[in-house]
Amino acid sequence: MNAQSTKISLIIMIILLLAVSGKAWCSDDHFARAASDSIIPFMVAGELLLVSDHHNGKQKAIQGAKALLTTGAATEALKLIVGEKRPHSDSRTSFPSGHTSAAFAMATVLADYEPRYKIPAYGIASLIGWSRVEVGAHRWHDVAAGAVLGYLTAKHFTGEHLSVTPDGFQFNWKW
Repeated sequence: MNAQSTKISLIIMIILLLAVSGKAWCSDDHFARAASDSIIPFMVAGELLLVSDHHNGKQKAIQGAKALLTTGAATEALKLIVGEKRPHSDSRTSFPSGHTSAAFAMATVLADYEPRYKIPAYGIASLIGWSRVEVGAHRWHDVAAGAVLGYLTAKHFTGEHLSVTPDGFQFNWKW
């Protein structure tokens, strides 16, 4: 199997995992719950897609893992600092959405390293964010904050787009 067919197979796997996890097509909120539960398969498939590149795959996958770990740590720190209540719960871990921050970190890494997968990656990340509101786990501002956090954190690991300077943050956008 060549590299191109491997990548196509992994993208198809992402879509199938999303479609079948949790009996996605049954009724009411099953689709939203399946989308919400697809975060782990999405991250695993994304990392597999990165490592399948024969040129710099290992390095890309390592940067992806660093982005996910840093995003997770930043998300948990913000949850502790902010302490916002979740909808329909007394839990104070609502802001920001961890599922959404992880999904957008993975989507950003994929989009930067494999630009042809930008639309499916951000589409799946957006679907995961939507699902978190739909299942009642978060409010829209939790999801928006998670998306921004995941995006900006991942940008730091995909080629020094975001860097810390003595004056604060510096954005070095590639066009």
